[in-house]
This record gives sequence, C-alpha cells and structure tokens, in this order.
Amino acid sequence: MTTPLQDPHVPFEAKIRDFLLRHHLLTEGQGEPRFREWGVGLSGGGDSVFLAYFLSRLCPSSVSLSLVHFNHRTHPGKNLEDAEFVRDFSRKVGVPLDYGESPSKETHRPGISETVLREERQYYFQGLLKSRPKMALFLAHQRDDRIETVLANLFRGGGPRSIIGISPVTRKRVFRPLLEIGREEIRTFLLQSAIPFRNDPENTNMAHLRNRTRHELRAAIDGFFPPHGTSHLSRLADLMERELQGPSLSPALLCRRESAGIIGFSLFLYKSLRPSAQGDFLRALLNRQSDLGIPVPPERNLLRTLDNSDPGTNRQNFPLGVGWSISIVFGQADLVYKYPGTDKWHLELNRTRVPDFLASRNIALPRGGSLLFSRTDPQESETPQKVRAGISVRVRLCGENSPDSSFSVRYWSPGLGLFPEPESPVHKTVAAFWKDRSLAWARKLRLPILCRGPRALWIPCILDRSGHLPDNGPGEDIQITFQERERSEWKKFLENP
Repeated sequence: MTTPLQDPHVPFEAKIRDFLLRHHLLTEGQGEPRFREWGVGLSGGGDSVFLAYFLSRLCPSSVSLSLVHFNHRTHPGKNLEDAEFVRDFSRKVGVPLDYGESPSKETHRPGISETVLREERQYYFQGLLKSRPKMALFLAHQRDDRIETVLANLFRGGGPRSIIGISPVTRKRVFRPLLEIGREEIRTFLLQSAIPFRNDPENTNMAHLRNRTRHELRAAIDGFFPPHGTSHLSRLADLMERELQGPSLSPALLCRRESAGIIGFSLFLYKSLRPSAQGDFLRALLNRQSDLGIPVPPERNLLRTLDNSDPGTNRQNFPLGVGWSISIVFGQADLVYKYPGTDKWHLELNRTRVPDFLASRNIALPRGGSLLFSRTDPQESETPQKVRAGISVRVRLCGENSPDSSFSVRYWSPGLGLFPEPESPVHKTVAAFWKDRSLAWARKLRLPILCRGPRALWIPCILDRSGHLPDNGPGEDIQITFQERERSEWKKFLENP
C-alpha cells in the first residue's frame, strides 16, 4: 500500500488563506468583499511570481485581480526582459497587467541608491491606489526579508517599531501575505512546480546593504547560534507587532491641553508608558492634528526627542520640523505649531478714527484665536480710563504720528521691550518679565501682544499696563478682547475617552 503524496499547494494555500481571512479579505460567502480589486506587485522575481500564482488561485470571483509591474529604468536590457517576462506571465494566468515606469529621463542608472528606487516605486503604488479607491495592493516581502530588515534595524538605533521590520499591513490597503513563508520554501516550490521566474543579479551585489546583511552578517550570526540563529528574529517581529496592535490611549489620561496647533502633556506620565504605548499615544495626537488640516512633524523626530529628554531638565523651543517645536519645563511637555511665516506678523492700529473694519469685528489671528474690536460707549469716553482685568483692554487711539505712540498687535519675539511703569524708568524686556512666571512656552508663542511703539502694553491674562498710559490727546476709545480658539472639536473626545 502506498501513501499518496501531499499536494505541495496545500501548506502554502493554508497560510495565505489564513492571512486573507484574518484581514477580512476573504468573506467565504458571508457578505460583500472588503475590496473589489486586488493588485499584485510583480517584479518577475521568485517571491512576486509565487504570490501572484497563489492569489490567482484564491481570488474570489467577485474580485478582479490585476498584476502591477514597475520599470525602474536602471538597466535597459534587463528592464526590457523583465517587462517581457511579466507580460508573458500575465497572458498565461489570464490576468490584466498595470505597467508603470520611473519618471527619470535616464534609462541607464546602474549605481543609483535602492532608497531612491524604493521611493519611486512606492510613489507609483500610492498613485495607483489613489486612482482606484476599491483596490488592495499585495506585495511579496517574505520571512527572510523581514528577518534581514530587523537585523539591520537593530544596529541603526531604531525604536520598538523598527523591530517589526516589515509590517503585514501598511496604510490599511497594502498587504504582505508571505511573511510566514521563507525564501528557500518559495524557491523549492517554484522549481518543483516548473513555474519560471527571473533571478535579479543585483541580489548578489555587495554594494547594497541588504545583500551584505543577508550574505555576511546573517551568515556569521547563524554560525554563532546554530541551529536556528537569526530565524528567531521573525518570532520577535511577530511579538512586537502584536504588542503594537493594542488599543490607543486616551489623551485625557495624560493631556493637560489639546487644541488645534497646541498639545500639552505630562512628560513624567509619558515616560511611565511602555515604548509601544508611547508610540500609540503620540500617533493618536498627531493624527487628530492632521485631521484638522495642520501638517504634523515626523513621528520619529518626536519619539527621539522625548526619549532623550529628562523630565527634570528644561528644554525650550526645540524644533521638530514643519513648523512644530517642543518645550519641556518642570516635567510638562508643550508642542506648538508656530504657523510658519507669522513671526513678523503685526496689525497696525495707528488711526485717528477707529476704521469700520475694526468696529465690532473679529480679526482672526494667524496662530489661533481672534481679537474682537469694538467702540466704547461715547458717554464713558470722558471718564478716566478703567483698566479691565481678564482678556480685555481699553485704549484710546490717537492721531499722533510718532512711532512711539502708535499701537500694533504682534507676537512675542526676542528683544521685545516692556512698557515701563512711571516709577521704574529701567527698560525691561518681555522675556525678563516671563522669566519668573511658570507660563507654558506654547502660551508664550500663541498669545497676541498689544504694543505701544516698540514696547508691550497688554498680554491677555498676563500683563496690562494700559493704566500707565499718558494722556495721548483726543481720539476714540476702543475695547480689545482676546478670544481663544473654539475647542468644540475636542469636547466630545475628552468627555468620552
């Protein structure tokens, strides 16, 4: 009695089908499929041919399958042979082909960086997904690719997310079903099944880091730790991936302040989180800022800055990129978007008569919030000025043309003077005034300052020296009220974390 040989397709189909089911890409007759189109990246190499072959077997009839090939325009002869192979494969399996090319005008780029090639390829893929909102894209990275990426990342000084190496799902529409299947398994199946594929000569070019990692570094480590060696890194990447899939933290637990362009939280509490939870927390904050249309700094910049920051050490106005900066004072971290281009913004109020555009009108400020200008009661204009507490001030706009008597609204900048008190002729700066006050850096950067001439006269809730103004002649009294940005966009989230 002979034992029938196992179908070589069975173990691979089982793993790939399990991946598709876990990510809701196969419905098994239960409802509509998640995506109407499947695109498979096909370079012509063994991994991509293997993936395209099995997805053509598993693709539901209700989903259209297509192959996606990108010509990097590095070697004309090789690129042409790759394209011909892919077109021939497309005809054999009966699947249409989407063909893209590098935007480079050069057709021969033998020494170009792989990073540049990867960016060109990803740009094409993202453009394809944008033009087809119902498409899911499948890429053929396999287990050994992931191990070698993790191994390289260990010596690049990356954080916990770098240990994942290659994620099974990115951007919610890019999937990698082969991360549990090794390179040798794939090659053995293709050879036994007589399925042709192309060998890329660049895979043996030691000028590339990935090849040195694969053939030299990994081989040395496997020799030190037989029999499994670096294969354990695949398990490590899986564990880290599962940890990072935990639920996001509520900003209400750590945040003191969160509105458009301003984030404040306790660095002590942040440091108490596990590394993956720190990434989830920051990612959630940045995503909400992005949803409000504000550009966000690279996540890695923020992670590294906080990782290297001691809660007991003050750091002020440290740049993070794209207009964001961070300040850490007394263990409190403040992130503020400075709205690039507003550093020299100012609004001149040097008029003999309050113009119509300042009469009962809100003026939106470029860094958030607004100023409400309104005329005061004419009957009260003859009475002595009354200094009002809070976020309002009343001043008299006069007709003098002297630069020292004109009024303007601007933001704080180094060297800005402070309007002197009558009994103190010493000229102080706003920076010295703030020095002994526990005011968050984010507030300093966002508060408007009413200046008389070159010196600050009024800062909402912080400073009001309008009572020290000399009699500046006839003019019209005007009430100026500072209004914070409306926080309604955060109210629901903070009340119901």
